[in-house]
Amino acid sequence: MKKLLNTNSRLMKPCRAMVETYLCMAFIWLCLMTGTLSAQQQPLHTMFMYNKLLVNPAYAGYHEHVCASAIVREQWLGFDGAPKTQTLSIHGPLASQRIGIGMNLDRRSIGVSSSTTLDAIYDYRVPMGNGTLSLGVQASGRFMEVDYSDPAVKTVQDINIDQGVEAISDHKFVANVGAGIYYHTPAFYVGLSSPRLMPSDIDFEVNNLFTAKEQAHYYLMSGVALKLDHRMSFVPQVMVRYTEAAPVSVDLNLGIRWWEDHSVGISFRSGGVDNQLLESIDVMASAKILRGLRIAAAYDITMSELQRYSDGSIEVMLMYCFGEAAKPATFINPRYF
Repeated sequence: MKKLLNTNSRLMKPCRAMVETYLCMAFIWLCLMTGTLSAQQQPLHTMFMYNKLLVNPAYAGYHEHVCASAIVREQWLGFDGAPKTQTLSIHGPLASQRIGIGMNLDRRSIGVSSSTTLDAIYDYRVPMGNGTLSLGVQASGRFMEVDYSDPAVKTVQDINIDQGVEAISDHKFVANVGAGIYYHTPAFYVGLSSPRLMPSDIDFEVNNLFTAKEQAHYYLMSGVALKLDHRMSFVPQVMVRYTEAAPVSVDLNLGIRWWEDHSVGISFRSGGVDNQLLESIDVMASAKILRGLRIAAAYDITMSELQRYSDGSIEVMLMYCFGEAAKPATFINPRYF
């Protein structure tokens, strides 16, 4: 438990076609060369490709219909107080198909702290070549809580006289803004975004001896669908997460898709607390089971020292698109990358 509280303190106190493929890799390499960064304040999702709206507001409305997604993530199974995240997203295009709007509702808990975040999202899309370029913005409000009265908390002295604890429980509200850019063609996408741009004060400390600020998190994502036959494609994708004073995290996902209805994939993640080359191996699968209804699940196999204490992480998603056709799609579309 002591080790978990130390982890929580670090998280809250510093709170903190082939040419396109080569272009994507060059862009990613450029971002990686900007330096290495000690904590991710934003929730982590393995299946980023199914709901990019969680990190990039420019993705709003990219489905032809209104779509809603729910994701539940249990991180570091078997670890008391480990991160747990529940998210609900809904987005769709307006009649002109040039404007997309959306909303994210996120609930996250770790140790004695928790937060609930609501994002309101708007984007504008313009045709560019054989693809579409989208610019998106979002405004968010976050309600944060900390509760040291949790019975799981074990201390060596009375918590009421601990000078490191300002109050047994406390809460605060912070606001922020974010922006993103997203470009896609029928077989390629690339996006760059930052959901939180303002250094909002997220510190519960009232004596102002320390100040914890919300750090800007930057996300670079890209993917390409390489056709294997008339119904199957190989889909490599990558997600790069960057924030100041924390290790760069990279997910490389290799997937196989049958039209848009079924997919399996494996991801290799670097970064983590120890900035490892291989922090976890993640396996995932998704299937369209009914008209407009898709389910997906992922399991992260921890490769770092945390594997001695944790049984890995799981993530489950349910997505429904209203008015979607019942018949199978006969092409790959980056909305389902």
